[in-house]
Amino acid sequence: MSSDGGQTLTDRAYLTQVQYRTPANLAARQAVYAFQRPRIDLVGAVLGLAGLAGTETVADIGCGNGIYLAELARRSHAGRLLGADLSPGMLAAARAAVPAAGLAVADAARLPLTDGVADVTLAAHMLYHVPDRRAAAAELRRVTRPGGRALVVLNGSGHLAELRELMTSTAAAQGLPVEAIGAEYQTYLQVTLDAGARLLAGAFGSVQRHDFDAELVLPGVAPVGGYLASMRSTQAMPDPAGFVAAACARIPLGPDGTFRVRTQSGLLICR
Repeated sequence: MSSDGGQTLTDRAYLTQVQYRTPANLAARQAVYAFQRPRIDLVGAVLGLAGLAGTETVADIGCGNGIYLAELARRSHAGRLLGADLSPGMLAAARAAVPAAGLAVADAARLPLTDGVADVTLAAHMLYHVPDRRAAAAELRRVTRPGGRALVVLNGSGHLAELRELMTSTAAAQGLPVEAIGAEYQTYLQVTLDAGARLLAGAFGSVQRHDFDAELVLPGVAPVGGYLASMRSTQAMPDPAGFVAAACARIPLGPDGTFRVRTQSGLLICR
């Protein structure tokens, strides 16, 4: 089991050819939010705070499977929709979801977009995959027109902490090194809402923060197993399926038979 989880999360080959070669891993992680209480429609909440009139050019950087672009299309947004992602596999899913969007394979630190092309620039849950985050922040500023805004979605330091503890304790109980799990989560923790706000303040004049705190009330092992199986640390285990089974056997179910996991996400509106 390798201990380079942090480096892997920013490695172009791993991201495009393994973790995000198809939308499957991301879809498995998105699926657990069906059990969030209170249920937060994060896409709707972010777009609701965007102040859209309906005619703006919106550029989604790290658009993944296109959930934000698809929601804009569903709302009949009349402005141009642009999407960029490092993974051709994810862009294929976005293209299927939003055929009218202009999509391109691109590195967030070197975007193939003209200066000021976007009235609104989105960057949702992607900065921790970028090795040069200062360059990515500068690019978000460059492609956002003067007077426009960038919407950056990140997590808090306690986000899914109970899942992290479950993975770490399971690895320790099985005599497996826990360094890879720690390295993977440390990469996420390098770009929390607090750290992201500091980073983006260096590129934008103002950064306004909105927090969305809730919890996952997971009914038994199935959704937990699907989430853990999608993680890079699990996939690097000598026996990924065995590790997932062992972790699921250790889930600390409450008296009501559920596993409660904190969620801490938020939006940084940069102007």
